[in-house]
Amino acid sequence: MKKIFEYIALAALTLFSFYYTEKVTKIMNSKDPVMENIKKYKKESKVSCKEGYVTSEGVVLGVSGSVVNVSESYSNMQGKGYDTSLLVWDEVACKVTKETTKDSYIIKANEITNSVSLFINVVDLSLLKDIISISENKNIKLNLIVTTSLLETHKDYFKELVTKGYNIIYSGNEEKDLKKYISIMKEYKNEDNTFCINLDTQNTLEICKKHNINSIKANNIYTNKILYNTKKDLEKGAFYIYKENKNTLEELSATINFIQGKQIKIVPLSEILA
Repeated sequence: MKKIFEYIALAALTLFSFYYTEKVTKIMNSKDPVMENIKKYKKESKVSCKEGYVTSEGVVLGVSGSVVNVSESYSNMQGKGYDTSLLVWDEVACKVTKETTKDSYIIKANEITNSVSLFINVVDLSLLKDIISISENKNIKLNLIVTTSLLETHKDYFKELVTKGYNIIYSGNEEKDLKKYISIMKEYKNEDNTFCINLDTQNTLEICKKHNINSIKANNIYTNKILYNTKKDLEKGAFYIYKENKNTLEELSATINFIQGKQIKIVPLSEILA
């Protein structure tokens, strides 16, 4: 019995020793100038989530914030001194994100992104290379809305565009076609950037939700006068769909210039919804 009490006492002493050591370490660390600087920077730099919201048409996404992880940042800087490049950041998550809205249309990205996203509704590729050339010269990336048949027929060409940072968007409402689209995106090793889009009457939501893919619904769909219409309807976070035609080819450069002249960024869908 005596031995048992000795073991219990020894265990209690060991636990107390660990507890005491941890407390002393925390107190010492809290007085460290590096730790004090990290805590100060955390307080000054925290960015809260810009929450999204729901409308009758769909959802507008939130934008996550960020906050310094004090303990991991301090661990990185031990023995090196205070250095903001060694800070570790944690995400301050929102409730309305693309992960939580698979059962609703995304009608817009958050205005705080100060961005818009441009889409080309591809018809037959007759003008697409010239349109892509304009976007390359302007150093922007477009989203390309394609049918599965076009994607299959020109698989190598679209793979090249995906590699360059263009997003390929599915616009049909047939599950067998959606499965082909998903399969090709996997071939491209781009399955994380799969999206569906609703164009007027196409109801893509149900089949895309079934495959865990976000669906976009756009209100700004233009066949002609794309510069005039974009000027009229321009707002941060919005999606703009232009048809692959002569009008788009002739006015795309001026349209891009106008948007950028308003100090609004043009980014692909995967970035504006990130």
